Amino acid sequence: MKLYKALTLFMPLLLLSGCFWGDEYETKHLIGHYYLDETEPDSGAWYLHFDDEEFGLADALFNCQVVEAGFNEKCIIMRAVCTTPQFYIARMSGTADREVARRNILGPLTEMEFNKALHQLCGNRVPRFDSNLTKASKW
Repeated sequence: MKLYKALTLFMPLLLLSGCFWGDEYETKHLIGHYYLDETEPDSGAWYLHFDDEEFGLADALFNCQVVEAGFNEKCIIMRAVCTTPQFYIARMSGTADREVARRNILGPLTEMEFNKALHQLCGNRVPRFDSNLTKASKW
């Protein structure tokens, strides 16, 4: 009987320590309050999220899936796939507010518009796309 009681007490803890819904999705911190959150496990597609004090990592900053990303202290660059390949630039502003961060995103841009805006914003210190940011880590 004691064993039965012990199992009933500890069984919920064992279940909770297992897999939570959604914990197979990977989240990667980029810079500041910005994160990439995987759309599906091992998909290679991500959403850009902003972590603010009120809502945490709530909804994505825009609805297209990011397939390439890179960043420096001035901006985050992203190639996204919606109906056609599109480019986005999230300008760093030091804000802690999601809506301000959302308004600081340029795009969707064509590749030509993207390159021009990126050089205007960053000069010679242009970030490059980093394939490690959009690949799931294998433990």
